[in-house]
Amino acid sequence: MSMLQNSLIVFHQILVMFLLMLVGYLIFRREILDNHTTARLSMLLNTIVMPCCVLSSFNRDFDPALARTLGVTFLCACVIFAGSIVLANALYRPGRAANFRDCRMCAVFPNNGFMALPLLSAMFGETGVFLGSAHIVVMAIALWTYGVMQVNRDYRFSPTRILCNPGVIAALLGLVLFLSPFTLPADITTALTHISNLNTPLAMLVLGGYLAQTDLASCFTDARIWRVSAVRLVLIPALTIALLCCIPLRDTAKLTLLVGTAAPTAVASAMFAQMYGSDYLYATRVVALTTLLSLVTLPAMTALMGVLL
Repeated sequence: MSMLQNSLIVFHQILVMFLLMLVGYLIFRREILDNHTTARLSMLLNTIVMPCCVLSSFNRDFDPALARTLGVTFLCACVIFAGSIVLANALYRPGRAANFRDCRMCAVFPNNGFMALPLLSAMFGETGVFLGSAHIVVMAIALWTYGVMQVNRDYRFSPTRILCNPGVIAALLGLVLFLSPFTLPADITTALTHISNLNTPLAMLVLGGYLAQTDLASCFTDARIWRVSAVRLVLIPALTIALLCCIPLRDTAKLTLLVGTAAPTAVASAMFAQMYGSDYLYATRVVALTTLLSLVTLPAMTALMGVLL
């Protein structure tokens, strides 16, 4: 399948996800969902559903070629996040923006859990989630080091927080399972599959609930939000495409990295800002605008990579 065909698939999958998001938006507006419920569903996704999705994708027979692809994907994700951090630090410096730390968070961290993972699952099934787990692990490490450092000036490095991240735990357990000669019993596999199937609809309902809490009109009139959105959705993905053009990697892995990198701003940016007393409202509006714009930018970036490769 060509990259151009993939871009069309991406568009249709995102459109379906946006329709689910619209349901979340409407039921929040009708007060069927509220702030407390949305927060609890978000916790359920991060601690149970997404880890089960990742673990399920590793439940397969060992394949040396796929293992090598996973390793290269992990290294590429490290380079992409390192480059994104360098770029964000250069663009958003003290004195140039009052909320430069929040700008860095919104530019660097994509929504690879709520947005990219469901999209990869819809496009490539468990193989997409399997390769996408590399991106999730790298982001978790970056989020609990560089990310916390931005919003918490009293930051102290804590390996425990990284290793205790549910996504990291699931990926490590999954890697052990993948490298072993065993697979999970059928009943456990079926249970994991049922839980994993909740990921896309539940994540979209939660995102819709977040959008319903945002003044969407103000998102479109604030030039600062448009600028950081351009960095998150256009500049960083374009630089990622340039990198991927130079690396001999299977198309599925390249598209996995691109989708993970070109996803809208992570909800975690707003959650961390609120947790540590930073500019929560700004981060929330960036999440909202980038999420809406990704309906156009994600397929466009996929098509661009198809033209260049």
